[in-house]
Amino acid sequence: MSQSLHPDVKRFKMFVKKRPYVLRDVNSGEKTLQDIFEEWMLFGEEDDIWESYLKDDEEKDETKKSDEEDEEDSNVDVLNILKNMNLNDIQHHLGQFSTVVQSVQELVSQFKQQQTPDPSQGPPEQQSPFSFTED
Repeated sequence: MSQSLHPDVKRFKMFVKKRPYVLRDVNSGEKTLQDIFEEWMLFGEEDDIWESYLKDDEEKDETKKSDEEDEEDSNVDVLNILKNMNLNDIQHHLGQFSTVVQSVQELVSQFKQQQTPDPSQGPPEQQSPFSFTED
């Protein structure tokens, strides 16, 4: 069920392949891939904002050469995840999850209603277990 990616997503993937350093904040957990994508859509590929990522990376490269290799491996992993991601499948699974959550919420509310005594009948100690009355 592989579908063709949107042209913007394809261009973003090529952009990230050319400039893997832009994923630095994604790898560190400061930003999400969605945040980077939105910046890319807003500023475009040629904006100076991407140079700030490069300058920051060059400063870090002086102190962490081995971390760069690990980061590149992580970037490849992120790109592979993007490549294999089917947004329609994700949306479908989220819809199913939402349905399950709604069902659990309904079940919990039913249990709560069963546990709440009816105030018109009084406390449970005064209630007769028999449904008939004296004549």
